[in-house]
Amino acid sequence: MSHATSLDLPTGGLVDPSVAPVAVRAPRQYQDQARAAFEDAELLLGAILPEARIDHVGASAIPGAYSRGGVDVCVAVPREAFLEALAVLGEAGYAIRPGTLRSEQRCTLDAPAGDVPLAVQLTEAGPHPSPFLRFRDALRDDATLVARYNALRLQAAPYGREAYREAKARFIRAVLGR
Repeated sequence: MSHATSLDLPTGGLVDPSVAPVAVRAPRQYQDQARAAFEDAELLLGAILPEARIDHVGASAIPGAYSRGGVDVCVAVPREAFLEALAVLGEAGYAIRPGTLRSEQRCTLDAPAGDVPLAVQLTEAGPHPSPFLRFRDALRDDATLVARYNALRLQAAPYGREAYREAKARFIRAVLGR
């Protein structure tokens, strides 16, 4: 499996001063706080969605990974419980994130305001691990991938949110073999 990625940065690698850079934080600056935020979220989510599988995913779940500082939580529920789980999360103050993929198998929600930004990736539970778990586990198992992911994030950050997201998406697709 090849994990090669190129940034394909806009404007031939020149930073556009009108585009706000992405603030990327070193692990020591956020991971302890992120871990505590996940543990709090896990307790709450487990209480309101007792049938759910709750996993810490995203950069804050990967030791040594740079991040914007937020926490991603994958909440997997049985197919027949998906819409009810979405409603329960809404009642608890979670809001569907605009502009993200939404289907009957997946929805991204933002937690109510807290000390650490927290997103829930509500997914349909299935027989195979979700892409969120597969990516997290691949990086947890390979320090070289973490170093490459960190380098990519730091290189893409000055080019703004869109370039940053696209660079990350290409890297994630390469790691997942898609």
